[in-house]
Amino acid sequence: MRLVLSVWALMLFAALPARAGAWTQEEGHGQVILQGSAVHSGSEFGPSSKLYDSRPYDKVEATLVFEYGASDWLTLIIAPQFLAVDLGAPAPTSYAGPGYTDAGARVRIYNENDVVVSAQVVGRLPGTGNSQSAAAVGYEDAELDLRLLAGWSFPLFGKAAFLDLEAAQRLRFGDPPDEFHLDLTLGVRVAERWQVLFQSFNVISEGAGEGPYFGTSYEYYKLQLGAAYDLSEAVTLGVALVSTVFARNAPQENGVVLTGFYRF
Repeated sequence: MRLVLSVWALMLFAALPARAGAWTQEEGHGQVILQGSAVHSGSEFGPSSKLYDSRPYDKVEATLVFEYGASDWLTLIIAPQFLAVDLGAPAPTSYAGPGYTDAGARVRIYNENDVVVSAQVVGRLPGTGNSQSAAAVGYEDAELDLRLLAGWSFPLFGKAAFLDLEAAQRLRFGDPPDEFHLDLTLGVRVAERWQVLFQSFNVISEGAGEGPYFGTSYEYYKLQLGAAYDLSEAVTLGVALVSTVFARNAPQENGVVLTGFYRF
């Protein structure tokens, strides 16, 4: 149970990506992304991946992402987060306040024939402090995300489409174990202003961590289906549903993600 109380706190960035994928921003331009998610869990996958009832929780997150093109090949990133978590019986507890603040950069290393490859380094600083609440477990230690990204633009059944593939090494300092992340996004523009997004977010811990909450390895796999609508050339709104479809030693989450993009 203690492991699951920590793992649910890690399952944030499996939402509509608060980033531009492998593509960098143009020099002097950028975007602001406001992303909010609300998820619920009342069950978990055990060591054999069997699903059973567990301690319920509700989690709300809001992340404000700023991306700016320092040059055509270098994008600067900063993203503060607000977090609210409520854990149910047998020992109800909650946390509401700052989550992680991300800061880093994405560097484009290849851009030819509708294919772009980039590398990204993001440091993640926790804002929970010494909250002493089980609801803040998993948000209390610094992290470093080292990510390789590849994007491909192509026609699909006569529609403009893109594929974004990201592999990341998540270095976690403190008790939690390091993680391997693999994210996949397929976007298809089905109409002039409409785009649908099919996404897969996958996390595998690299062994177990330390302390009372991280003594067992874990993995989880999420699927997400969403749609985005362009209000104008500068503003896009998106909505998506997300669910944990398979896991080991991790909760089964279901939720909704709302995103707004402003490009400048």
